[in-house]
Formats: sequence, structure tokens, C-alpha cells
Amino acid sequence: MSTPTHPRNDRPSPPAPSDFAGRRVICFESRRASEMASLIQRYGGVPVTAPTLREVPIERNERALDFARRLAGAEFDVVILMTGVGTRALVAEAAPALEPSQGGGASDGDAGADAQGVSLLAAALSSVQIVARGPKPASALRELGLTRFITVREPNTWREIVEAVSALGDLSGKRIAVQEHGAPSHELYASLSASGAHVTPVPVYRWALPEDTAPLRQALRLMADGGAAITLFTSRAQVEHALLVAAEEGLVERLRAALARGVVASIGPVCTEALRAEGIEPDFEPEHPKMGHLVKTAAARALEILVAKGNRGDAPLQTQSS
Repeated sequence: MSTPTHPRNDRPSPPAPSDFAGRRVICFESRRASEMASLIQRYGGVPVTAPTLREVPIERNERALDFARRLAGAEFDVVILMTGVGTRALVAEAAPALEPSQGGGASDGDAGADAQGVSLLAAALSSVQIVARGPKPASALRELGLTRFITVREPNTWREIVEAVSALGDLSGKRIAVQEHGAPSHELYASLSASGAHVTPVPVYRWALPEDTAPLRQALRLMADGGAAITLFTSRAQVEHALLVAAEEGLVERLRAALARGVVASIGPVCTEALRAEGIEPDFEPEHPKMGHLVKTAAARALEILVAKGNRGDAPLQTQSS
């Protein structure tokens, strides 16, 4: 007696691929562009790198120098450090204010932050409560020999910062300095001020568009034309700059329509808020707001999302005809 066979349509479907299957993936990273591209390739994607940001130092940063003097004068109770690169920039820009030989003059960058000034700044920081927004500023603090600080829990938004600072006790009259990260964090300042704190923002660099915006413009046109259906966003500034350049190119409505048909991955709540403010609904955030988790989740879910939206996406490159 022969073994019955299942009808063809009763056979289980093959599992969906857990990678990008050769599809193009748009990423807007700048400083970590190579790392992001490598991750996309590891998960079977073809990275299209379109940098949106450039960190521009603030020439002769008087506010950073003033911060150092006030910190040494015990005029702050809490210092909030938002980013690792910003923490290091703040040290480089502020330390000369505490170096007698410099007389509070301008910093020449990392080389201009004399060892004695850095040591004095680290000592001044050790006398206040430090709040690190995440592991990167925490690492920068450890480089200074500082280990007594609070690290904000994930997803490291302004809400978690307020939660961490509020846990310190009554904020009425507390003097709080905040190292800015490219742009003011208005929600954070407003919430702390509403609790009675006196907030002093300390800018150390600002975000600008890259000097060469051609890769970004080409990527936006590719997206608008349906040539890439998977897009990864990792910051608010990326969203704002991408839409700014899209407006210059006359692509905003086409871009929004293409994003609605494709896969939009957001690294976390702040980025998601920025996308929604532009009328773009992200498809998901990863479990942890990290680049590796973002790429891994996007690779695992891209096909499922595209199928649900009736979008084949750009055909896997290895199967496209020449």
C-alpha cells in the first residue's frame, strides 16, 4: 500500500528568509556609516549609504568655557551628558578655562585641552551629580576616571532622563547643566523647568548637512522612484535633514508615498516622534534602541511587511535581469 501524498497546496510553505534577500537598504548614518553598511551586508542587503549629518564644532565656545568656570565655582548641582562624542567635545572645549596658562582662551580642539585643565575639569565634575544618557557618555566619563554617575535606562529619551533626575529628589532650585547634542532638547528643558529646576544648556557642536549632499539626493530620488523599499532611521536629525533635502528636490509627497508602501524602521521613540511629525508612520522599533538590533529586526521583518503592503520591493539584485 502506497503512502498517500499531500496535495500540493496542503504542503507547508517554506519559511520566509530572515535576511534582506539582496534588496537595497537605505541608511542615513554619517559617523557610523561604514558600520551600518557592514551590518546590512551581513544580513544579505545592499546598503545605500546617504549621510545626512555633519558635526560642526562651535568656534571659541564661550558657553562651554563659562560652564567650566561655573562648575569649578560649585554653581551646578547636576550635569546631564547626552552623548559620548559631545562629552569628549565638552572636555576639549571647556578644560582650557581651568588651565591657568591659557587664561580662559579658546580651545584648539582635543589638542588644546591641556592635561591640567582636563584634570581640573574631571575633579569639578566629580563634585556634582552626573547623569549619563546612555553607555557612550558613560564610557567617556570612565576615560576621565569618573565612575560615580547615573546611567539613564533605555530607550534613553528625554522622558527617561527626567525620570532619572527626578529620582534624585526635589528639583526645586536645583541648578542643572545639559550638554546639548547637536540641537536643543526643548522637551527636556521644559520638563525640568516645570519641576522647579534652573536649566543651563551647554552647546558643544551643532548638526549641519554634509558638505557633499549628492549621495543623499540620489538616495532620495531612488526611494521616490521605488528603487529601494527598506529605509532605516536612527535619529531625529536624520529625519529632519532627509525631509529638508527632499523638499529642495521637490520629492516630499512622492517620498512619503514610497515610505508608506515600503519598510520604515525607527531606532526608538525620539526618532519615531520625528517621523510621525512628518506624516510618516514607522513599521517598528527594535527591542533595544541599538544599531545592530535595528538592522537584525529589519532583516527579519522586511519581507513580511512588504508582503502585507502588497509591495514586492525592489527585486533581489541577484535575480534582476541586466
